[in-house]
Amino acid sequence: MQRFTGYRWRDWGSALGWGVSAAVLLLLFGPSATWSAVTDGPDVQLQISILLVKPAVVLISDEVAAEVTVDCGDGKLRPVRPDPIYETGSGFIIHPDGYIATNGHVVTRFYDMNAPELSRDFLEKSVAQACGPALAQLDERTRAERLKAIAATPANRGKVHLFKRLQVHLSTGEIYGAEVKAYSPAINPDALRVAEERAAAGMPEVGERSGRDVAIIKIDAHDLPTIPLAPVNNRLKLGEPIFVVGYPGVVLNHDFLSRKSQLEASVTVGRVSGFKLDVTNRRVIQTDASITWGNSGGPAFNFRGEVIGVATFISTTFEGDQAIQGFNFLIPVDSVREFTKQIGLTPESDTVFMREWRQAVRAYFAGDFSATIAHTDAAQKIMIGFPDIERLGEDARMQAEMAAGSGILSRQLGFGLAGVGIVLLAGSGWWVVRRRRIRRALAMHRVTEPGRTRPRRPSRRRLPRVPPVFPRRFPR
Repeated sequence: MQRFTGYRWRDWGSALGWGVSAAVLLLLFGPSATWSAVTDGPDVQLQISILLVKPAVVLISDEVAAEVTVDCGDGKLRPVRPDPIYETGSGFIIHPDGYIATNGHVVTRFYDMNAPELSRDFLEKSVAQACGPALAQLDERTRAERLKAIAATPANRGKVHLFKRLQVHLSTGEIYGAEVKAYSPAINPDALRVAEERAAAGMPEVGERSGRDVAIIKIDAHDLPTIPLAPVNNRLKLGEPIFVVGYPGVVLNHDFLSRKSQLEASVTVGRVSGFKLDVTNRRVIQTDASITWGNSGGPAFNFRGEVIGVATFISTTFEGDQAIQGFNFLIPVDSVREFTKQIGLTPESDTVFMREWRQAVRAYFAGDFSATIAHTDAAQKIMIGFPDIERLGEDARMQAEMAAGSGILSRQLGFGLAGVGIVLLAGSGWWVVRRRRIRRALAMHRVTEPGRTRPRRPSRRRLPRVPPVFPRRFPR
C-alpha cells in the first residue's frame, strides 16, 4: 500500500495560526517602545550639544541714563529724564560662581564711559525736550541755533547726573547686577593709526594700539550652568562645522515675537571658512555662521559642545547700517583663557548642576524617560526656571505616559489575538488529521497498475444496472 504524502505544515490555516502566535508573543513580551531612541549621527549630536550649552548662554545689557535740570532762559528749572542709552550683547558662564566671558565692546560704555561726551549728548536732548515746544514757531535752522545756545549757557553747566548699569539676564528671567573683573577694548583700526602717528612724531603711546575685545564680568550667584572651553591643543580645521548661540537684536526686539520668549537664545550653524589676522596681527577665525548685532560676546562651539571662539565683529556695507552675512569673525578661545589667568580664575564645567543636566539629556536620547524625569527634577531643584530643562522634563513625562498606554493596549490586543491564534491552530490541526484519514481510506481502495509509482485516481464511471434476480419457484 502506497504511503500518503500530504501538505502537513504548509497548510494555510496552520501557517496563519503560527503567524498569529508569533505576533502575540511579540506584543506580550517584545519591546513596546513608541519612541525610537537614536543616539548616532551628526544631527543628533548637534541637538545634544545645543541642549547642554543653552542654559549657560546669557543676555548682557548695558544702560546709561541721566537726570538733567534745564533752564530755558526764564530762570525756571525743569527736571528732565531723556531716554537712556540701552545696548545688549551676549555672554557665557565659565564658572558656577557667576563668572561670565563676553566682548570688551559689550561693556565698554559701562566700564570706560566717556562722561563728558555723554553729558553733552544728554544735555542737548534734554534742552530740546524741555525748551523745544516754546520755540516751535521758529524755522528749523533758527530753532536749532537757539537750542544750542541754551545748552551752552552757564546755568545749564554741571546739571547732568549720569547713572550706569550693567546687568546679566539668565533665561530663567533672573536679572543680576554685574561688575567687570577683566577688560580689553574692542579691535580699533583708528587706535592703531593714532599710535603709528604718535610713534612717527616721537611721542609715547597711550594705551593699547588695539584691544583684544575680551571681558570677564561677575554676578553674585552660585551653582550656575557652565560651558566647557575647548582644550588648549584644540586644532580647528577648515570647513569644520560649528554653531553660534546668542541674542541677536533682530530677534530680541522683533515686533511679531512675544516678550515671553525673548530670553531664549538663538542658534545659527555654519562652518569654519578661514583663518585671518586682525590689524594687530592677532589670529581671528572666519565663519559663515550668521552673526549680527547682539550676538557680540556670544560663544561659538564645535559639535562636541566646547567653546572654540567668541563672536567679535561682522562685515557690513560701507554705510555700516546693514550686515553682510557669510563673512563674520570670532576671537579664539585662547584669548579668554589668558584673561581668566590674569584674575586667577580656573574655568569649571563639571558642576553638580551640569552633571544632572548632562545625564538628563543623555537619558532622553537613549529613550530612558524615567531617568530623564529624575535628572531634570534634580537640576531644577538646584536652579529652577530654565525653559529647555522644563520642556525636556515635560516631553519625557509625555513620552513615558504614551509608552505605558501603548503597553496596556499591546497586552489587550495580544490576549485577543491569542484567542484567535488558538482557534486557528486547533481548527487547522483538526482539518489536517481529518484530511489524512479520508485520504488514507481512499488510498486503501485504489487499484494500482504495473509501472505506476502513485495510485490511480478511482474511476468515477457508473456501473450498469443489473436487473434483479428473483428466485425461481419450483412447482409443487
